[in-house]
Amino acid sequence: MNTLSPNNISQNTFSPQSGMTVRYIKIPNIVDLVLCTPLDPNYKRMANLSFEPNDFKIPFLSANELTTVNGFKAQKKQIEWVCGRFALKTLAREICCPTPLSHIRISYHEKGAPFLNDYPDIPISLSHSGDYTAAALSLNLGTSMGIDVEKIRKKPDAFFMKTAFTQREIAHIPPTAREIYRHWTLKEAFLKYIKMGFNESLHMVEIIDNEIFHHGKKQILTSWSRTIDDQYILSIVADPQLKIRPPRPGRVWETPKIQP
Repeated sequence: MNTLSPNNISQNTFSPQSGMTVRYIKIPNIVDLVLCTPLDPNYKRMANLSFEPNDFKIPFLSANELTTVNGFKAQKKQIEWVCGRFALKTLAREICCPTPLSHIRISYHEKGAPFLNDYPDIPISLSHSGDYTAAALSLNLGTSMGIDVEKIRKKPDAFFMKTAFTQREIAHIPPTAREIYRHWTLKEAFLKYIKMGFNESLHMVEIIDNEIFHHGKKQILTSWSRTIDDQYILSIVADPQLKIRPPRPGRVWETPKIQP
């Protein structure tokens, strides 16, 4: 059975909180590991490919997932989706899903938040940006979690700042590209935490002095940020840790979520 290890791919895994595991991997490294044929160097600007099972060295996608990935119109989207699936599935198998990768099923809630079909009470989250994909999984059952990774680009212009942040946030954010993107990743991670994504107004979420406010109300949460290769920011937002219980396939833990 194929495994993901430092011997066959460069990957970084850390645990910001007991029971939580976060992994980030370079997309080109996953591509080299799983695809039989190298990608065109300009694949990010190219139309989609039609993938078949024998195009992969490691069988980690189900038939339905192949149909999904072949439905994307851009090759860039296909590769990001495939690499995110690989990162999350390998992480899930190592921690809680002792089954072939192609049998690990991932579905989505109404607003787009992912969950493991056989372990719906286990919080998971996915993100990608540039050359990195990131996945997170927590055994703090019944809680929620969100991650976001972003490439640090040049300092955003005034239009972006007014679109992404409130005036109160802008007044508190240190005026450097790194800090602006760190605040942005925390905001996106929180939107995933509440399972809303961009279905929620950006101005309804504020990051002030590393505290998160939603509709003006302070949230009792934990968060972490780390820099990757001095070019990317990865942030995580999660509930404070609860007692870890062994996951059971198909079981949803009914303990109420922590409320602020």
